[in-house]
Amino acid sequence: MDYLKQLFKGLTEEQEEAVKATEGHIRVVAGAGSGKTRTLVSRYSYLTGVMGVPQSDILCITFTNKAAQEMKKRITAYSPGGATGDFVTTIHGFCVKFLREEIYRIGYPENFIIFDEEDMKALVKEVLEECGVERKSGIVGNYMDELAAFKAATPYIQRFILPSALADDSALLGKMILRQKRYFALDFDDLLFFTLHILDRFADVREKWQRQFQYVMVDEVQDCSKPEWSLFSALSEIYHNLFIVGDGDQAIYEWRGAHPELFVQYSPDREYYLKQNFRSQANIVCVADCIIANNKNRLPRTSVTMRAPGIRTRFYHCKNEGDEALTLAKELKKTGLPWKSIAVLYRATYLSRSIEQTFIREKIPYIIWGGVRFFERKEIKDALSYLRLVALDDDMSFKRIANVPSRKIGKKTMAFLKGYASSKGCSLFTALAENLDRLKNAKAAQFVSLILEARQEMDKIGISQMLENLLNCSGLLAEYRADTEEERLENLQELLKSVRTYEEENKDEENLSLQTYLQDIALYTNADYQKDDDKVKLMTIHQAKGLEFPLVWIYGLNEGILPSHRTIRERGVNGLEEERRLMYVACTRAMDRLCFSDSEGFNVQNSLEKYPSRFIREAKDPDEYVYYDIIGKFDPSLWDGTDRLIAALEKPAPDKASGFVAGAAVHHSIFGDGEVVSQDEDSGLVTVQFEDFGKRRLNPDLLTLKETSDEI
Repeated sequence: MDYLKQLFKGLTEEQEEAVKATEGHIRVVAGAGSGKTRTLVSRYSYLTGVMGVPQSDILCITFTNKAAQEMKKRITAYSPGGATGDFVTTIHGFCVKFLREEIYRIGYPENFIIFDEEDMKALVKEVLEECGVERKSGIVGNYMDELAAFKAATPYIQRFILPSALADDSALLGKMILRQKRYFALDFDDLLFFTLHILDRFADVREKWQRQFQYVMVDEVQDCSKPEWSLFSALSEIYHNLFIVGDGDQAIYEWRGAHPELFVQYSPDREYYLKQNFRSQANIVCVADCIIANNKNRLPRTSVTMRAPGIRTRFYHCKNEGDEALTLAKELKKTGLPWKSIAVLYRATYLSRSIEQTFIREKIPYIIWGGVRFFERKEIKDALSYLRLVALDDDMSFKRIANVPSRKIGKKTMAFLKGYASSKGCSLFTALAENLDRLKNAKAAQFVSLILEARQEMDKIGISQMLENLLNCSGLLAEYRADTEEERLENLQELLKSVRTYEEENKDEENLSLQTYLQDIALYTNADYQKDDDKVKLMTIHQAKGLEFPLVWIYGLNEGILPSHRTIRERGVNGLEEERRLMYVACTRAMDRLCFSDSEGFNVQNSLEKYPSRFIREAKDPDEYVYYDIIGKFDPSLWDGTDRLIAALEKPAPDKASGFVAGAAVHHSIFGDGEVVSQDEDSGLVTVQFEDFGKRRLNPDLLTLKETSDEI
């Protein structure tokens, strides 16, 4: 069994036991840097190479596309067959595969369109403009949030989507959903909700997919939402083989719907703890463990590492914000490390301003990790819209690029095309093609010819060749070549390069097509595409999740910033514990060196004097051994200021509950009328049941009590 020996080579005893645990409900608690990806890969390879389970019978769900690609590469290296099945993917990736087969059951075509965040913004703007709603600052983002909340809280598929639905489009949110339906477009939330709806309503479909997967494996399960738990729980109901891997101490996404308590409270048949940290030096592991030990709602464990203690963590205390940024720059220069091996992490994006100004002055190359997403940059969206118009003939893409570069297709022409398309039941592109004689627009005619010719070539040439032809023949490349912003042209060249890489990586796929590429690219997140230039990475702690660097510097470590007092005020103890988990995640990104810094002065963002974060003080063991060295003149009395801020934060909130008793009728400017369910004693937040928005926790200052009448 040379294969078996090779498979288990380098695994710890706990990892090997987890790999061999194939049957039943298994929970693996995998600490930071504990080799969970290696464990998942080895288990997948064990199932296929040792037990003989077909790859098509294993669903392996990861958190990001990048993680899925990495896992596929590792499985290919380990597996005798040298390839993976179609079901090593993200949750949304699985939903797309599922819906391509099953969405016809609710009246949608299999070539439905996936809308990313920018597409949804455009749709919301379109509806607001048609309804005469003034687009004040932030209103588009607010409506996108409300649309997401509405979908999560109501049976919107039954009300708006099903062929039998009696859709009410009197409200703006209803109009937005119906506009999506007209385009046969699904956003990320729809992918999950449509999948769950079909599984729930069609017993034959549910049994078919349950029998498809003998084994279901889920990574980063602490970051999954309740609907996501419902999905993989449902898919594993026949064989009852569900293998979940996660770390409650790294749960930092409650604010966007994750429910880490589902992982903590899960009752498995068997459980395994991966305690060994392969990533970080021993001193860093001690710092992180001491801090996270202060959380109560967690699975108790400590990490071990075979790595040497390494360089002690350093805490740089600075006199002001400018001094903190300058200290950061000077200390990084002293390290002699390649710039790309360094990450500067912070709690909030505004903290990067002083760092950037200083780095520019000190000539330190840097990149804002997670700035404008590569696939959401204007020039990239324009290029991809040409591909989408060729493959999918969608109106959103047409409206984006019909006049890019300029073809003198103005508002009057577009209004005419919309009216014609509506009356004929055709796409806007078809409307243009059928009215070229009437419009007498030579450039528009060239545009139509370009797209029609591309459609004829679609199955004959590669995706990269198609893109290159469109960029050149449309005039888009020439327009950006003349643009003063050279970066736009570089980004288009980078897009071409990424398409060629995609084709190479998927050359063995039987069904590789332009439609498949567009589907995959729509699911990309910012973490899936980043150029590895030799630059210091500046990023928020949330964006650092899943990454690792030889040197990590946690910047702006002041009480009120990290932990965020706003989060604690809103969510009480749960908020504080998530902030501490953020600190833990930040520390455990470091492989060899870890640094903290704070500064004195006044923080205008939260109107507080600046004092050191409580998390710095927590980096000590029960015997009061401190795991960091202080660099700079630090007056211990500063901790008194920290304690004053904590005490002020923990004071009972003013009694805002006057009248907000259970059953009280209230009104909200956006959610409308509702009924009070309860009020949280710690935070003062009021839970209200709304007819269209479900239960929402809200600041009582933004609720109006409705007068009730005793008259009969």
